[in-house]
Amino acid sequence: MISHPLISIITGFVLWSVIFLLLYGVQATGCHLAWDRSVVSGSFTAHRLVLVSLLLLSFGFFLIAFLRTRGRHLSRRSTDPTIKFMHEVAKYVWWSALFAIPFCSAGVVWLTLCGT
Repeated sequence: MISHPLISIITGFVLWSVIFLLLYGVQATGCHLAWDRSVVSGSFTAHRLVLVSLLLLSFGFFLIAFLRTRGRHLSRRSTDPTIKFMHEVAKYVWWSALFAIPFCSAGVVWLTLCGT
């Protein structure tokens, strides 16, 4: 449970960075293990399938976390203007992090994965 809006502000991009590191760690590991040579269907490789699945799962997880956090903040309305402002900032930070996931990671769908 995220209790303070400052923690919520920080958590949005911390989760984004964990997802980013996970995706590109799997990408680098797949290149090292040469998953790129095993074709699943057409030119769609097993490596790309794992990365796209991970991208979709992480986006869905992040969206659910955002909606749950947002619902908690709406249910606990505060009269303090500073807390209200911090909740508003947290909302925009989470929206930015949610947008950053496909923006930074969508290249796994069409770009060359292992640089060859």
